Amino acid sequence: MKKTLAIAADGYTYAQLIHSQEVQHAPTVEQCRADQRLWLSKLEQPNGAGVANVSYNELDDWVSEMIDCHHVDPAFDILYFNTAGEASATMLSRVENFLKRHNSYGQFIAEDKQGKR
Repeated sequence: MKKTLAIAADGYTYAQLIHSQEVQHAPTVEQCRADQRLWLSKLEQPNGAGVANVSYNELDDWVSEMIDCHHVDPAFDILYFNTAGEASATMLSRVENFLKRHNSYGQFIAEDKQGKR
């Protein structure tokens, strides 16, 4: 369990470092609104069908862009936060499913109850 979580945490940290080193430009209002509509429509499809072929890292990019869009287009901030929240929930669900598939979820819950955070 500890090894699995350590590998997952290391992978996420590494991906974040790579992501933070990329040169990124602020999205336009038009791009923000178009992406928000498209991504939310995919995220809201039943049984995750709309994001079945979307990688974890791509979902993370969606969250980052939606946060950026909040600053570019504050009039629509609730829509951007909602879409970011949906993408984050999808990401969390994937991590939970990974823990369950590798028989680590029970250990995680037990340690959390013990205050190991």
